[in-house]
Amino acid sequence: MSPSEANPKLPDHGGCRLPLSAAATLSRLRVGTGAQSNSPKGGGEQIPPATTPFPPMSRPDLACSSLSPNLRTLLTEKTDRLLLRIVRANFNTQYASQAPSLAAFRETVAAHGTEVDDALLQDFRSHVALMDYESYKPFVARFNEQPCKESEVKNLFAPGLPFALALSSSTSGNAPKMFAKYYHIAKEAPSRPSVYDRSDVKGPEDRVIYYGYMELKEVQRESGEVVQRIPLGISSGTMLRMASEWSVDGDESRMSVLMPGQAAPWAASLITHHRSFLIIHALFCLVSRDLDRLIMTFAPVFMDLLRHVDDEWDMMLTCIKDGTIPDLDGIDYVRAHLQVHLHANPGRATELREIGSPFSCAGWVARVWPKMRMLVAVSSGPYAFVLPKVDANHLYFCSEIPSSSSGEIRPWANYRYPRSWTEDVVEFLDAAVEETHQNILQPWDLEAGKHYQVVLTTRDGLWRYPLGDIIEIVGFDLNGGSPVFKYTGRKSSSIRLWHALISDSDLVAAVQAISSEDIIQVHEFTVVVDDRELPATVGYFVEGSLGSKSHIARQKLFDALVATNISHQFALDNACAHLPTIRIVKPGTFMAYRLRKGEKLNIGAGQTKVPVVLPESTSKEWIEEKVVQEL
Repeated sequence: MSPSEANPKLPDHGGCRLPLSAAATLSRLRVGTGAQSNSPKGGGEQIPPATTPFPPMSRPDLACSSLSPNLRTLLTEKTDRLLLRIVRANFNTQYASQAPSLAAFRETVAAHGTEVDDALLQDFRSHVALMDYESYKPFVARFNEQPCKESEVKNLFAPGLPFALALSSSTSGNAPKMFAKYYHIAKEAPSRPSVYDRSDVKGPEDRVIYYGYMELKEVQRESGEVVQRIPLGISSGTMLRMASEWSVDGDESRMSVLMPGQAAPWAASLITHHRSFLIIHALFCLVSRDLDRLIMTFAPVFMDLLRHVDDEWDMMLTCIKDGTIPDLDGIDYVRAHLQVHLHANPGRATELREIGSPFSCAGWVARVWPKMRMLVAVSSGPYAFVLPKVDANHLYFCSEIPSSSSGEIRPWANYRYPRSWTEDVVEFLDAAVEETHQNILQPWDLEAGKHYQVVLTTRDGLWRYPLGDIIEIVGFDLNGGSPVFKYTGRKSSSIRLWHALISDSDLVAAVQAISSEDIIQVHEFTVVVDDRELPATVGYFVEGSLGSKSHIARQKLFDALVATNISHQFALDNACAHLPTIRIVKPGTFMAYRLRKGEKLNIGAGQTKVPVVLPESTSKEWIEEKVVQEL
């Protein structure tokens, strides 16, 4: 059972759910609609305060199991309104005008025009097929050309030039995908506070998010004049830059700035070296006794941070006592900017020394940061296993849904399940049916309890893109009717044995069945096809503590897989399969995996994830070297 499922604070209220669990929260997919500006502010500007008053973060929200006629009308009108804006804004872009995948749509619009709302909506929904990255790739690759000509990339996917190029999260062995992200001014008033809204934050926070970039793409006119420099970076930092209007042209003026309400200087988030990035953020957080919350991409990053603190405890206390930035790899260009904000604090160093290092005592987080209320990170699905290890019963875990560079993920705070509140158009595919546009469902067609794949059409391009994320519908938000859902897994991540195809959600559910103090307290894991002995079986690499009943783990794991598909038992009974294998790896293995993968791809800290299913043979061999015991 996952931490969220075990949480006793989530009562049922008839057809509605009162979302009070600490394991997950409301998120929204957002790429706004409306006018565009290609020249965000470039100086040392601050994040503008919210212009709309929001309810307190502690206020619960209700989600009902079905849509009332009024909510259905509101949801339909809003979805249609957003889609019409997107289509009309992007119809004359280069991609919409040239992409072969949109040929049928262009033909029908040529006959019907774009003026009649109902006709345009019908034409889009009937004639725009599902697209994959291959239809997008030749167009976005224009940004890699030398020189990058303005005529080739202006109005490419949306009007104007993009604010940034975002790299997708790196999970599989493939190179990260690149997406153009445009700066937009939202036309729909937000109904919920963003996680970056500080109206309910009572003290300092730290955003453990990398703001740097791999390179700058210089867009040139025919004369050779550079008209815009476009950063290429990881999606989480790109989204925050765009939300804050942090143009790369103003980076130098922000280097020594400590943004209001932040524990770490702005320059700390420009450190590319993964270990140094986490140590510097940890150092400034340790100084801040009144830290209110931490924001990062994935929950395992928090454990990485604590491990580095534990490894470098004495060094960090010395730095706090003396007010000195440590000698670390890859920080020379920001050291002076960091040093300005670190002052000698022998009193805090003494207090921390008396508490001890992170894994030396129970409740360490609460002792070090007694006012800390929240950790904002993806902490659902395979990332939920890290939560018990944090050992912070006072802490509220605020979970984002897995982000997609093709559609911006905006987390909201203090809610049990995400809602699809967004200025993108979000459609759905029944997870059990064929993946074609004829089977696409609208938000008002969904049923609570069923599983769907998310399909996005964003303001950043006229396309219908299946994310591959599978969600379960929990109900519908009373504030507008948006679907309330929980993330269950990836469609494309699975293991094929001769007798069965095992999805990542089933692989996660199976390991949840053995994750307990008396069997194995699973902290992190990944799965491979274990073909050391034929027939091949499911092989788990697990980082965690063994309990007194660890000897039953393999059988219990198999029983959990049988519960999802009886063919596993049939195969075993007929000597065509054997029990799954479980290999225990040494502590810190998956932290080292993230560091290794991030450095290999040079994509900065915090964006690399450990996949549920490990696709690379080289990574499999590397992890096999870390095995300390096999059950």
